[in-house]
Amino acid sequence: MAENTTHRVNYALAKITTENIDLSPESFEEGKPAKITAALNFGASRDGRLVKVMSKNTFLQDNLDFMEIEVSCLFVLDKESWDLFCGTRPDSFVLPRGLAGHLAGLTIGTARGILHNETENTPLNNYFIPANNAGDMIPEDVVLPLE
Repeated sequence: MAENTTHRVNYALAKITTENIDLSPESFEEGKPAKITAALNFGASRDGRLVKVMSKNTFLQDNLDFMEIEVSCLFVLDKESWDLFCGTRPDSFVLPRGLAGHLAGLTIGTARGILHNETENTPLNNYFIPANNAGDMIPEDVVLPLE
């Protein structure tokens, strides 16, 4: 495909999984400053043309976790897009940075909703996953090995 040709990537959200949710209200002190750490992880599988995005957020006070959530979203890509992303490096799937950021944003938004639901009507509900640009966490295209 020529570099200046635009390709529309078609995908569908196939599955949402709450990998882990750990709420520890006993480790939480209302009114005390807190910080959040965030991580993203990606995976790909030839079987079914699947891309997995995992988002993990940990909330801490005085370096002690009081809330942690890890959510994954599984996306299925259309065959043309899959073949295009597999064709740039042998035995690898290259997820373009922009698309990786978009899929990460969907996954983080999903985690935000799950966290709200799990903490609703508790003091922990005052803490939420910030609505930042997920693409800022991804400095370059994501290269994933394929077996």
